[in-house]
Amino acid sequence: MALVLGLNCFHADAAAALVRDGHVVAAVEEERFNRIKHSAGFPLEAVRYCLRQGGVDLRQVDAVAVGMKPIDSVQDEVLQILSGRPNYSRQIQKRMDAVARFRDVRALLAREFGYPKDQVPRLEEVPHHLAHVASAYHGSGFEKAALLSVDGFGDFCSTLLGRGDGGQIDVLEVVRFPHSLGILYTMVTQFLGFSKYGDEGKVMGLAALGEPVYRDRLRGVVRLLEGGLFELDPAYFTHPVYGLDMIWEDRTPHIEDTFSQRMIDDFGPPRHRYAPITPRDRDLAASVQAVLEEALVHVAGRLKRLVPDATDLCYAGGVALNCVANVALQKAGLFERLYVPPAPTDAGTAIGAALHVGRKLSPQAPRTPLTTAQLGPAYGAQEIERALETSGLSYARSPRIHEDVAELIAQGKVVGWFRGRLEFGPRALGGRSILADPRRSDMREVMNSRVKYREAFRPFAASVLAERQAEVFEVDWPSPFMIYAAAVREDKRAQLQAVVHADGTCRIQTVSAEASPDFHRVIAAFAERTGVPLLLNTSFNENEPIVCSPEDAIDCFVSAKIDALALEDFLVRR
Repeated sequence: MALVLGLNCFHADAAAALVRDGHVVAAVEEERFNRIKHSAGFPLEAVRYCLRQGGVDLRQVDAVAVGMKPIDSVQDEVLQILSGRPNYSRQIQKRMDAVARFRDVRALLAREFGYPKDQVPRLEEVPHHLAHVASAYHGSGFEKAALLSVDGFGDFCSTLLGRGDGGQIDVLEVVRFPHSLGILYTMVTQFLGFSKYGDEGKVMGLAALGEPVYRDRLRGVVRLLEGGLFELDPAYFTHPVYGLDMIWEDRTPHIEDTFSQRMIDDFGPPRHRYAPITPRDRDLAASVQAVLEEALVHVAGRLKRLVPDATDLCYAGGVALNCVANVALQKAGLFERLYVPPAPTDAGTAIGAALHVGRKLSPQAPRTPLTTAQLGPAYGAQEIERALETSGLSYARSPRIHEDVAELIAQGKVVGWFRGRLEFGPRALGGRSILADPRRSDMREVMNSRVKYREAFRPFAASVLAERQAEVFEVDWPSPFMIYAAAVREDKRAQLQAVVHADGTCRIQTVSAEASPDFHRVIAAFAERTGVPLLLNTSFNENEPIVCSPEDAIDCFVSAKIDALALEDFLVRR
């Protein structure tokens, strides 16, 4: 038996996971506990939770796996920094500090848990992108697959192409610093005034409101190489000269602007974060989205040539959150099936690193497909009732909570839904969700202005009964982790105004009775009352991490003006 603790640490989206013989026992992001969005640093509370959930002591773990191996890339990084010259001594010191931090993980764990260092399990460092593709490949359950990881940078690398066969992973090609599709998208995101870490999703939403009129000009910023991959024109970026440092004071990650004066000369002044969004901004968003889709299909084409016998694609990395580009990948027809794990972000490297090391320690262990994202904490009736009593809210326990909630939603109420284990990853998938009626024409405005307090152009997702997906959407690909923005059938768009985006699409979660019986039941109850087999589903939060505990849910319920709150079988009505 192999028991491995996986970590993403000293980086944004710090997380921990526990894997036992190829099965993911637990996984959670540190942000869920400390309430700092995309929390960086060391995921100590996440580690404590994973060990509790597994019923084990740290000393019983066979290895601690970290989804980063900075020593492998430090020589290349130092040479790159020296070639740029400015501030080189400070940058080199930062890279050496990063290596030292990873070397000190065992000492940190020993100090926090009060054990001698020699009793802490050995440390296994897994290259960043190898951890990404491992999370996708082993989570998919596919025997043979093409593997792809695309993000900003990790271990000085932005893209990895590989092959998975019989549980083994072979790395075929990589793209290294300074070329990165993730950084291209981040640069334009920052240029458009969305400067917070993780704001790229706003540009994806804004793209539907514009036209790709700058596509040809951006094709000069990222060049697709015939017979190869891609390269950036460094003139439009600052990172080839000044490096790319993630600042995380007080655990809040931030990346300095990466666009250069050349970008300003060609596209005009960058938008201030509080300025109105102009037609230029909408069109630039649409253009970078179009160019990203072209580049990803190009990269996938290269991968198909390298692995011609693979019919399945396993895909991870931060760029895999772009659910519009995922549709372009699927429609390209290069692969029959596409699997993206519930946390393709850096948090998911905690699972990937643990699965990879676990496979090395126990090669004959089964590879258990990851069919649920609900890998975090759950709370019992006593804990929930204690939190409700402390809050002073009036509540009742319902023997038919699914039907009661469906009825409230059908009446136009917005309901906080807190059931079972917390989801791992950035999507609300029926464990910690805010649910509403997708038919109401005013619901998007209500949710954006009264509940979520966010930009009016941002769309909402829907969770649909898997067996009735084809009634509403033009694609039949399964999407249990909300990885596609599917086209809504034209005859259904007027009926579902709250979830149909400007381009006629909707990000969807397909909910099966087998994988998600509890969430399936509430959607089915709504369908019985309305004939509509889906619900508007957005994450249970308000400009903070998704709620974790009953106390978090109660706080969000009160502050976000949600109409009702379902905490397991307890129901609170405003």
